[in-house]
Amino acid sequence: MGESTKKLSEVAYKELKNKIMYLDAGSYISTRQFAEEIGISYTPVREAFLRLLKEGSLKLVPKVGFFVASLDIKDIIQIYQVRECLETFVLEKVFDLITPEHIEEMKTIISYQKVAIGDNDLLQYQKWDIKFHEILFILYGNKLLLNFYRDIRDQYMICSKEIASFRSYDAIAEHEKFFHCLENNEKIGAVNCLKNHIHQAIERTTDGYISIVNNM
Repeated sequence: MGESTKKLSEVAYKELKNKIMYLDAGSYISTRQFAEEIGISYTPVREAFLRLLKEGSLKLVPKVGFFVASLDIKDIIQIYQVRECLETFVLEKVFDLITPEHIEEMKTIISYQKVAIGDNDLLQYQKWDIKFHEILFILYGNKLLLNFYRDIRDQYMICSKEIASFRSYDAIAEHEKFFHCLENNEKIGAVNCLKNHIHQAIERTTDGYISIVNNM
């Protein structure tokens, strides 16, 4: 693949990822139609589709085409398990580097999350949630780790919107407990708050999944 094709494929990848965040699981996406939609030739667009297929955000039905994937509860729990490992590792590494400015940034993001909940905009709420948690990854400075974290968060957003729950004020309260520990320089407390937050997120997501299944 030439350099120009790689750049176009990256543009197509970002555009496609953004598009499917707003689609329901099982939605069909035409490769050629999407290429026309964004004004990029077929080859780099197909590379973008194959990349998201490999990441698990799309599924391919032979001789039919690409569809937005969905995650079962086992997949979702595994994503949270990966998050717990990554986030607690990074928190312990950067704890002494966290400044009042970082904490203020977290507080600002929480205010935006509350607006998103008020607007009934779960997708925007989740985007702000990623911004909240990735502050520590940005501070750590490992780009590969940051990109990996963003990818797994995006995969969850794309594939599991239908099981998300609006018990989001609970998550915000957990965020607030977390940054209170940071303000008080309580490293063990902050780590425990972060672990608890992720475990509670698993429970909220499981409840949402069960609710969807029972209403089918």
